[in-house]
Amino acid sequence: MESGKAHRTALITFPPSLDSELARFLAVHYGVEYEEQPHAFLFCSVATLWHGSSVIFPVLYNDSLKLVGPQPMAAYFDERCRPELRLWPQGADEKKQVTSDWTLFNETLAFASAVFAYYHLLPHREMMILPLSRGAPAFEQECVRRAYPIFAGALRLLLRLTAQRAQQSLDQIRAVFGQVDARLADGRKYLLGDQLTLSDLAFAVAAAPVVLPPGYGGPIPPFDQMPAEIQAAVKEMSAHAAGQFALRIYKDHRQ
Repeated sequence: MESGKAHRTALITFPPSLDSELARFLAVHYGVEYEEQPHAFLFCSVATLWHGSSVIFPVLYNDSLKLVGPQPMAAYFDERCRPELRLWPQGADEKKQVTSDWTLFNETLAFASAVFAYYHLLPHREMMILPLSRGAPAFEQECVRRAYPIFAGALRLLLRLTAQRAQQSLDQIRAVFGQVDARLADGRKYLLGDQLTLSDLAFAVAAAPVVLPPGYGGPIPPFDQMPAEIQAAVKEMSAHAAGQFALRIYKDHRQ
């Protein structure tokens, strides 16, 4: 696993982002030692452009490595890890299922979770300053503190936040949880059976904003300070078999 370079490996993140959290999860799973370099929104893309030639975050890099986003990370380390750590199954049908799950979880569910959460959280300036800037350089933290409406506005624009889209996103979350409930109904341990795969990690991370697993690596406000709409969603989704599954993936494979 290129252990000689491990101490020089850095992970540039926007800490609240689900892709950044999935990158952390993957690094833990594959045993990749890294130093996280958190940045506030907007500043993060400057850092990734400098080190990764891309505005997309996260970026994992060292002197000989540059991986942009969690999917390239999984592909790279899966080819180099011990067989028991592989997250991509060997069979063609199973690979096809993981590819489909990646779209459903890392794109559809993760985006819905982000839209729903940010719509309800961003109006609460004092509660959100820390999550949007935790661990970032002092200058960036001060910028978020002084110019919070700019950072919140950028997120609102990027995610196209409206009350209607927040409700549609909650409906989408419910639909995906229902699909996962159905897959787990036969008592299987993981989404593809007995083997932990990228499907399981992708779902657990995408579901995290509405189940709040212990061990989640991104900065989030305490549950008792969250808006009533998010508290209600967390209670609802945590009661699903899918919600309990996401919590178990964190408990068994992250903590």
